[in-house]
Amino acid sequence: MIRFSICGAASYACGELLRLMVHHPETQVAHLADSFAAGRKIQDEHPALVGFYDQEILPLNDETLDMIVKESDVVFTAVDAGTVCGIAEKVLAAGKKFIDFGADIRFRDAKTWEKWYHLDHPNYEMTKEAVYCIPEIQRDLAKGKSLISNPGCYPTATTLGLYPVVKEGLVVENTIIVDAKSGYTGAGRRPAPNKLLAEASNSFCAYSLGGTHRHTPEIEQNIAYIQGKDLMKPETWQFINFQPHLTPQIRGIEVTIYATLNKDLTNDELYEMYQGYYKDEPFVRVFPASKPVQTKWTAGTNLCCMTPTYDARTKRLLVSSVIDNIGKGAAGQAIQNMNIIFDLPETTGLMIPPMYP
Repeated sequence: MIRFSICGAASYACGELLRLMVHHPETQVAHLADSFAAGRKIQDEHPALVGFYDQEILPLNDETLDMIVKESDVVFTAVDAGTVCGIAEKVLAAGKKFIDFGADIRFRDAKTWEKWYHLDHPNYEMTKEAVYCIPEIQRDLAKGKSLISNPGCYPTATTLGLYPVVKEGLVVENTIIVDAKSGYTGAGRRPAPNKLLAEASNSFCAYSLGGTHRHTPEIEQNIAYIQGKDLMKPETWQFINFQPHLTPQIRGIEVTIYATLNKDLTNDELYEMYQGYYKDEPFVRVFPASKPVQTKWTAGTNLCCMTPTYDARTKRLLVSSVIDNIGKGAAGQAIQNMNIIFDLPETTGLMIPPMYP
């Protein structure tokens, strides 16, 4: 059995990780820790887990971390920016495996992280050693590795939606626009006025206007990787416009991707291309132009569903790509990555149909 522990267990993403792990036949929980919910039972923080777990949440400190590392095979973290490397150093020194949900080790060039997160990075070398892995694109990089950076939710939906046309060299440089929408679980669990029911219900808004969202450079790095560019030279990457919005739903992400192509394609040709790229991927489902995807088709799962289309009049690609932001956008993909590094079938514990309607 793979013994797993979680640091940041009270978060939505980690509650989803625990829910999905109920279905995993090869894992057993070792310890759960959290800086904000220490001393409580995990089922008190996540009532849906009553009857499935009965675990006290430990404080996250040096003493408990030493115990966690000693008694775990893999440690998942969902902790504050700037605090990941200290935990990872202890996990790796003990020969254990480490999967992080945050952004601290997502960029090969730590200076890119510093620019967007306005902090000093504590370990430049770790960012070079970490493997960032969207499995459908980078699984070969992760096999046999111990330090995994789990991708962000918006970048996952966007990168999978762009991968075939970018890989084929069909996208005109600097023409990509990503119009993204997320449910409120994407904003995290800590209270804030904009997440109150009276504020959020029956409303729709953009945020991080003017290209300021931190997932922007992550998507640009992913495009650079697909194009074979140097990930240590962000000045060579192409720019995108990424604009996120909050929608009055609990979970789910939809990104509508626009890009100018350098050749004309029919909708049927585009659909055939995407089908060819993803025909062997159990978690990616491609639909024809006549069937626009919906976020509900992925709720509670590790699925990504997409509808690629082409507007011949404007010579622009339009792809609608949907995921569950705390499923494929966080917990599901983390389990998929765990399966890869432990040499298990990627689908282990994840073949769950969506909750519908």
